[in-house]
Amino acid sequence: MGKHLDAAKAYFVRDGAGLLAGGRYALVHTRSLEFDELRPYVPGDDVRDIDWKATARTGHTLIKQFVSEKHHKILIVADTGRNASALTPSGERKCEVASHIIGAVGLITLPRSDEIGMVAGDRRGCVEIRLRRGETHIERMLHRYSQMVDDDPGAGDIVTQLEWVARHHRHPLLIVVVSDEPDIDDRLRDVLRPLTARHDLLWAMVADMPAVSAEDNGRGYDVADGRPILAADLLGERVITAYRAAEQRRRERLSELMTAQRIPHSYIASSRGIMPALVAMTGVYTRAG
Repeated sequence: MGKHLDAAKAYFVRDGAGLLAGGRYALVHTRSLEFDELRPYVPGDDVRDIDWKATARTGHTLIKQFVSEKHHKILIVADTGRNASALTPSGERKCEVASHIIGAVGLITLPRSDEIGMVAGDRRGCVEIRLRRGETHIERMLHRYSQMVDDDPGAGDIVTQLEWVARHHRHPLLIVVVSDEPDIDDRLRDVLRPLTARHDLLWAMVADMPAVSAEDNGRGYDVADGRPILAADLLGERVITAYRAAEQRRRERLSELMTAQRIPHSYIASSRGIMPALVAMTGVYTRAG
């Protein structure tokens, strides 16, 4: 394997390959099916599978029978803006954790030869890497992500990438969004509606290190604009407490939006949290199915 996949593999459990293969932790439960044949309806069948045209034509109630597709089509949607250079609570750069998430999803696809691609960028626009299979393709995809993060990135704006996907991808995909926690606004709501209607979405949110804390030494700065962050002793405990409460409310509102849109999501604070987060998100599909 290349250096990027090798780095991701350090946080990848051996049985993680089963996450896409069906069963308890399968990422896709409902849309990974293709039409096989028609058969007579029997009590207990899902009425949503009835083929009404064939039923009217034959005079018998017929349902569509489906079989599992041999391969999945997975699209990574990643933010490569300046915010990706910030730190996580573990002290890792957010782009390092994001790269390991992308690599983990890539490793999951390898045993089944699933296709994987990527749409990545910042507020200025997107780069798309087409769906392909194989270790070499995934390593190149990770290398491109790393280049974009380190090569004079613009401001981060994951909605720009999501809007691109909504315009250009009409066939159902499993979309794994890898970004920080997005701002809740009308643009986000407007793009999620068509995406969730057509595709299955998972959202891996890479958490920020808290902007202020009681242990802060005042040497931090905002990666978006370079402004220094005031030291905790200058802000005072009252301001720090208010900041923590505001952050908690913001995260709760974001989680409510994702839940309302039926998007399994997880906050990932470190590379070691990647596999538990993937298992937790796939468990949502299990309970829903």
